[in-house]
Amino acid sequence: MSVSDQAGEVREVEGYDQLVTPEFAPLAEFAGFGVYEAVAVQETGEGISALIDRIPGAISGYLRMRPESASLMGGSHLPVSEPLIKEWLDRTIVGPFDGELADFVRGISHVGGEEVTFPGVQIPLPPQLVLALIAWLQGQILGAMGETYDAVTVSAAGAAWMNQLMLQLGIILEPSLAEPDGPLGRHEAAEFHPYAEFAGLGAKEMSILRKTGPLLGPAAGGVVTLAYDYLLSRPESAGYFQDASHLAQRKMTLKGWWSKTTMKPMDGDFHTYMSKVADAHVKGGGTHPHVVIPADLTIALMGWVEMRVMTALNTIAPGTDGEYVFGKVPEPAAAAEVGQAWMRMLTLQLGILLKPYLTSSAAAA
Repeated sequence: MSVSDQAGEVREVEGYDQLVTPEFAPLAEFAGFGVYEAVAVQETGEGISALIDRIPGAISGYLRMRPESASLMGGSHLPVSEPLIKEWLDRTIVGPFDGELADFVRGISHVGGEEVTFPGVQIPLPPQLVLALIAWLQGQILGAMGETYDAVTVSAAGAAWMNQLMLQLGIILEPSLAEPDGPLGRHEAAEFHPYAEFAGLGAKEMSILRKTGPLLGPAAGGVVTLAYDYLLSRPESAGYFQDASHLAQRKMTLKGWWSKTTMKPMDGDFHTYMSKVADAHVKGGGTHPHVVIPADLTIALMGWVEMRVMTALNTIAPGTDGEYVFGKVPEPAAAAEVGQAWMRMLTLQLGILLKPYLTSSAAAA
């Protein structure tokens, strides 16, 4: 197998059939994370290694500075191992994505019982905060790529990075996830996600979403067709859509989700909407209460969605008037900036979808 790097050279990859194994994540293939994506992470990770080396210190400082996490950090001794974070990132770049990497991630993120933390942090953290910190990290990775690679690489390899981070998030959250007895039924919220600002989804990013969303909105029909052709082609998901009326309803739901994602503000009303969608995935929810969508399938599907969206963003560029135009390849930094907004937003949407599966009311907040 050959993979082209940024300079156009070709590197021969040996033993590529072992780069991604089911022991890393049983649904990795379903998520679209395979050999090509693993090599993309490896090659671009090597190119941004100097920038990635700064991330452990940035995470440590961020946790100390942010009000959402500062109160959890304790006294003068910060319970964060920067060397452990660096080892995690290094192993992610080097690979392979196998059971050994998955067990390593479990060992540095599962802290006993149902409690979890961000890799390298040595105290339990709320699962939604862990998810938000992964979203923040996604932005850091894309920012580093925007400083180093061309826009096409930022888009294509960035998509692979986003996907595998979703799969690793699934590993991290394993102890906190369980099949719910029923829907939450509590949908009102004052904001899109309680950790949106912490994740790096602030006013600037919301503005980017507001300006770029309408450019992607018209693709709703194609998105629905692509997604459901894929879902019906995969044995992991096809069984959930055997009933014709259920399939038709799900298609309409997905089309509505894409339209709202691209056209509506990310606010409390959107949280309410996504909470209702989440309830429809669990036992006793929606119009087909016997159909239950497992949490790991939801996470893997979001990885697939993020990869597809990140790839599509290489056709959107800033215009001369502060707006965005469709059909133009952006500068690398601009591609990274738009990607940061979209990936963080989609990961936070995943957080809302996972609320019913999180095992305590505190975790689901």
